[in-house]
Amino acid sequence: MRRHLFLIFGLVLALVFVSCSSSDDAFELEADIVEATIDNASDLLQDDPKIDNDKIVFSLKRFSGSYEFAPKFVLSKGATIDPPNGTSMDFSEPQNYTVTSENGEFQKTYTVSFIVDDATDYLYTFENVEENETGKYHTFYELTESGQKAYSWDTGNKGYSITLLLQGETAAPEKYPTYQIEDGYKGNAVKMTTKSTGALGASFGAPLAAGNLFIGNFSEITQPDPREGVHFGKSYTNTTAPVELTGYFKYKRGEDFTITDDNTQLTEDIWDAYAILFEKKEGEPNYLQGNFSEDNERIVGMAKLDKDQAVEAEEWTEFSIPFKFKDEKSFDPAKEYLYTIVFSSSKEGDIFNGAEGSTLYIDEVELVTENL
Repeated sequence: MRRHLFLIFGLVLALVFVSCSSSDDAFELEADIVEATIDNASDLLQDDPKIDNDKIVFSLKRFSGSYEFAPKFVLSKGATIDPPNGTSMDFSEPQNYTVTSENGEFQKTYTVSFIVDDATDYLYTFENVEENETGKYHTFYELTESGQKAYSWDTGNKGYSITLLLQGETAAPEKYPTYQIEDGYKGNAVKMTTKSTGALGASFGAPLAAGNLFIGNFSEITQPDPREGVHFGKSYTNTTAPVELTGYFKYKRGEDFTITDDNTQLTEDIWDAYAILFEKKEGEPNYLQGNFSEDNERIVGMAKLDKDQAVEAEEWTEFSIPFKFKDEKSFDPAKEYLYTIVFSSSKEGDIFNGAEGSTLYIDEVELVTENL
């Protein structure tokens, strides 16, 4: 199964972009938060903090204490932060932090929030998005029962922003591979399109960027394997096992199937979808890296779209993918699990095989669970 390591191109371009200046100069320009934590994180946090370009979300386990926390951050080399690291603040409302680069010339503001993700089901309707202030791409979120914003989904849009920059294009949501549309099956929906990465991308053997959407986090640029910066997963809090992945789709493949890697069994583009349930384990991260293997011992079961289901459809069409557990695995309500759901407009987008213009629409996605 392809893991849709669709962020590689954006990560590679970012590395190339940074390398245009000396490493010292590059560090001096950075004003980023790269890690975040709180005291007693393992007891208080449901998942690892999710760090985006301009926001950080701490997802709390259910608790009845105060929202007084003193988060600590790891910053870009030489950068400073205000309020200072470890400052105790009331996070019953989101708080803003300003990071200043080492040379003092650049600043970035992060909105830091603490939420209790109290969802009782796994239904995703894609009604809500935020537009990133700098990249102008869409970030999807859900509302918890208490009205807080929960950011379960991520995309490769952050990486593709480098493409738009180098091509001199004005950033806008519809310029990206993944964005929200209004005419969904019900209300709003997600549109994913496989796009060209231009001459520079082609020169690196990465001519395409597949539209994609996944539960997890595009964490950071990592070397030597940039796939390690893609983190799939979120806590699975249901006490019964997942049964199937359902939803509605439309799909139209692009005309010219580009083969960058000969390790393919396809002659034309198809879309893909899958869900994974995997175990939390002490000493292991709360995610699967983008280069995971299906043989990973933490994986308990999967729902995988069959090739005969990955058809074209001009009208909204229902899909249902059964969840299958590994032979030696079963769901144990006494254990802690994580899960991810992944969609892509090009199944082999991870090896840059696909067709420019292949377009996948997704709406009303649900990870159905057993009834008690």
